[in-house]
Amino acid sequence: MIPPIPASTRRLLLIACTVTALAAGALGWFAAQAVRPSCDYVVLWSGTGAEQREAIERGYWKAVASGDCAPPHARWRFWLG
Repeated sequence: MIPPIPASTRRLLLIACTVTALAAGALGWFAAQAVRPSCDYVVLWSGTGAEQREAIERGYWKAVASGDCAPPHARWRFWLG
């Protein structure tokens, strides 16, 4: 007959599995975040900081639409090389 597993060992195994699952979940979340590849484009703007951010965002999407920049994609694609 197989002896029962002590409570301390079960607790340690549960903690190890929990930590592993949390680490895998965090890595999966981090890997799935959308990132933008390096891209150079010019934006002319005048106004406040919020208007500047909007102009930069519009400029980026215009560059993507024209094919000058790659669209954003999941971070893990950079890991593939």
